[in-house]
Amino acid sequence: MVAPFLNMKGVALAMAEFGLADGRRAPRLVAGVDFEGAKAPLEADEHSLERMDAAQADWADLAARALEPNAFYEPGFALAAARHFPLSERPRFIVVRSRAGRMMGLFPIVTANPLTGDGLTRMWLHKQAALATPLVDRDMASEAIAAFLEWMETHSRSSGVVFSRMPADGRFRLALDRAVVSAARNVKILESYQRAALLPGGDADELCARAGSKKKLAEMRRQTRRLREMGRLTFESHETPDEIRVAAEEFMALEASGWKAGRGAFLSEPALATFLRSATRMLARESRCKIQSLRLDGRPIAMAIVLESQGRSYCWKIAFDERLRAQAPGVQLIYEQTKAHLARPDLEYADSCAIANHPLIDKLWPDRIGVCDLAVSLRSRRERDFVASCRRDHARRQMREFAKRAANRLLKRKVS
Repeated sequence: MVAPFLNMKGVALAMAEFGLADGRRAPRLVAGVDFEGAKAPLEADEHSLERMDAAQADWADLAARALEPNAFYEPGFALAAARHFPLSERPRFIVVRSRAGRMMGLFPIVTANPLTGDGLTRMWLHKQAALATPLVDRDMASEAIAAFLEWMETHSRSSGVVFSRMPADGRFRLALDRAVVSAARNVKILESYQRAALLPGGDADELCARAGSKKKLAEMRRQTRRLREMGRLTFESHETPDEIRVAAEEFMALEASGWKAGRGAFLSEPALATFLRSATRMLARESRCKIQSLRLDGRPIAMAIVLESQGRSYCWKIAFDERLRAQAPGVQLIYEQTKAHLARPDLEYADSCAIANHPLIDKLWPDRIGVCDLAVSLRSRRERDFVASCRRDHARRQMREFAKRAANRLLKRKVS
């Protein structure tokens, strides 16, 4: 199969089967889907937050054998978000189990408002998450997806389901396609884009030069020398629960000292700060979170929170000291992260979690991962209702993008 990664010019596709990607190893495949294996009956049901809390062990077991990993849907992150975000943002948890009671699929959903919505139910995707790929057992993936869609037909008035923010050509997408084709459902891609990623192998200098230019690399080295002239420059990775507890507070203080202070910094809202503390501590206990920092004489000048799941790394959040903007501490930190990522033989790939065409990370990481929002019809609904819902969704996205660009220009906001 073709992996969802392109070089920055879109010339060479990374072929996962052959293990080649522009001279470097392509991401390894997790165990494939056994679509022709035993078809044990699966049953879907809605679980409350309290029931999901009690089922953390089963949930973690599913995450460990998921067809496509998603750190943002694992219990440490998702439970913290569901507990500390407003009730209006809390998802409904649809769980698929085998007759023996084993958890085979998890689909957190948000139902559209019947009066103001577009008639589509969506996978839970809040502002703090970069992916919304459901967790499904790798050996019965298409069956779990089919069971979920059949449950939706019976228990929802929606005309379709939107699988938000998932790898466009990943393993979950293949399983979804199989489930959709077998049930003759309609599919529409609502949005797709590419964001920066880092495949394993290669040299950090060569990759940064390929993503940007040799001139940019020379400028970064000059900025590094300038920082070293100012004091002792060190790169540190905080990974133990005690280290994470301290580093999380440092990160929030650093973030709140910059331009994000009035635009969603964690310390600007008590619920967000509590969420960050809870999520990072829970994930640290499972060795699924680290906070990396660039320090000048021991003081953090750039920090990043990194989540991990099944050999994939997610660069979730980054903050830097804006007083040192001329020395680009954020760029220096990502460069150090790049070297650390490339030195790990266990890492499948690193996801930047960034927007498309990000002005910072795109100039450092040359690889790309495709991401898409895909709508699937519920066949018991009228087809024209599904098509109309997709059109309303498209119009809403266009209006939102126009308003965002206009606000950024008017207020001279930075892109993040």
